This record gives sequence, C-alpha cells and structure tokens, in this order.
Amino acid sequence: MPEIQADLHLHTKFSDGTMTPTELIRLCVDRGLKVISISDHDTTNGLPETFAAAKSYPDLTIIPGIELSTDVPGGEIHVLGYFVDHNDSELQKVLQTFRDGREGRAEGMVKRLGEMDVNISWERV
Repeated sequence: MPEIQADLHLHTKFSDGTMTPTELIRLCVDRGLKVISISDHDTTNGLPETFAAAKSYPDLTIIPGIELSTDVPGGEIHVLGYFVDHNDSELQKVLQTFRDGREGRAEGMVKRLGEMDVNISWERV
C-alpha cells in the first residue's frame, strides 16, 4: 500500500480542531505529509498563521482551503473548497455572516439546555 503523502481536510483551533496551525503543520511534517490543506469550518482565519509557519518547511505544499456549511432539503452538507483567496473582503463578509449564525444557534442551544436544568454557561462553551 502506498504511503499517504497528502491530507486535504484538516481543521485547526479556528474551527473544531485542537491545534494551532503551527502545531498542526509540525505534526503533518513529522508524519511525512507533503501536501496539506487547512480547511476549517466557515473560516480562513487560520491561513495567515499557516502560511507563516509553512515557511519553515519548504518541502511542504499548502493548499488554502475551507469547509463551507450549507443547508439542503432535509439537512446540512459541508462542501470543501480549495485554493481559497483568504484576503478577499467579500468572502470574509460572507464567512462572518456564517459564523454569526452558528454562534447564535449555539447560544440558543445553551439557553435551552439551561431550561432543562443542565448546568452549562455560554462562557464555558
């Protein structure tokens, strides 16, 4: 079986990952990856750090990515996009709208949990 050299679906702490872009890049290099895409949910905020950290690893190719959430009849799907221009101001406005909506839904969930006597605060989330 050939060795895996690429991962085009990685998340950082800027969405639902646990590592900074710098930490994630170091892990990817340590594992022998040659091509990666940071594709956080509805944000490109980790890409500047990604590109800065990648300068230390000239053999690593970074593909700027994103995972967009979208509603479809019967649910939600996530669409991966690659070669994203994270400096595009119009894109950033749309992404901010997505994040604001997600945060509002999350706050509503925390409130409903509190109404069901679940001891959790928005600050903790």
